[in-house]
Amino acid sequence: MGSPLEITAFNNTTSEDIVNYSQYNDTGFPFERPAEWGFWMKFVLTPVIVLAGLIGNTLSFIVMKSKTLRHKSYSHYLSALAIFDTLTLLIRQVHTVDEFYSRNGANEIFRHFDDFGCKIFYFLEHIFYLMSHWLIVLMAVERLIAVCMPFKKVAIRKQLGATLTITAMFISVCLSQVFRLIMVEHLSFSETCGANDDYLDIYTSLHVYLYQWTLAFVLPVGLVLSCNLIVLYQIFKVKRDLKKKDRRNRQCRQARKNNKTTCMLLTVSFTFIGTLLPLLTLTLVLEISVKRLGRDAYTLYKMLMPYMEAFEALSLVNYAVNFYIYILSGRSFRYEMCRVFNRRGTTKRSFTGRSTRTREEVIRL
Repeated sequence: MGSPLEITAFNNTTSEDIVNYSQYNDTGFPFERPAEWGFWMKFVLTPVIVLAGLIGNTLSFIVMKSKTLRHKSYSHYLSALAIFDTLTLLIRQVHTVDEFYSRNGANEIFRHFDDFGCKIFYFLEHIFYLMSHWLIVLMAVERLIAVCMPFKKVAIRKQLGATLTITAMFISVCLSQVFRLIMVEHLSFSETCGANDDYLDIYTSLHVYLYQWTLAFVLPVGLVLSCNLIVLYQIFKVKRDLKKKDRRNRQCRQARKNNKTTCMLLTVSFTFIGTLLPLLTLTLVLEISVKRLGRDAYTLYKMLMPYMEAFEALSLVNYAVNFYIYILSGRSFRYEMCRVFNRRGTTKRSFTGRSTRTREEVIRL
């Protein structure tokens, strides 16, 4: 990306890029390459995680758009999340392949890009990352409202409101990344994309402090944690109250149903935090060390880089695992998935005139 500090899963810069654009290379400082076990772990695991994510996200989108679930507000957020997670996985796979070529002395992926191609690619790439993160925030806010104000019809919990909220979020994210359309170009000396020397300092500051620290992690994680802690407290309070009331009470049954959906979505939120936190922690340690120690931080960089690449593979799980969380924790999701994929067989049986509905099916209808 053209910056010595771009060493996170959010931008996928290779270790060669960091050295080539850093002060170590400019001053002729001798260095040894970091151990490569982290890269090879990432290189092997990335296509596996990407494939699992593509399958899972596709199935999630199909189920969430079924007749039963598509009127739910959270289905709109999960459908959008499946789309942006899929796009993120594909871009991460492209970067992993490019890094493999770079380690062998060739930049095959971005060699034929022009300035316009570089601007659009990196603009869209970071939009996809941010949308995947901020859709988790929208889900957390939606669940907070659903649990704390279950009988109040807030716009974010309606179909039209959810669509408008996602659209507004997308526009806001696009505006936050406009600087890439201005500063990113094709760098002929390295056959890759990044900011040239005229914009390097300001681009680095915007990327590191605005994008990486603020928009990609600190703000979304802070909001998700705050919402989830309030939701967990409310669930605990409701469960305590349920023990004092008649379990046949309709309101209690509805509360238990909402809690099941909420627990599933909470699992998605905490997975987001857990898979990205290790990488962010190492990134912050390294970037602060580079600023304070200068080239003396290279020893720390060499030691941490393999672990960062391994944690980069771990961070991919965030974009691939949601479907499997739905399957394990969402009974309604499992039921709806079976119904969607067995619909054709059910339709055929309905023409025989001999099929009968069970009491459970009648109640669900």
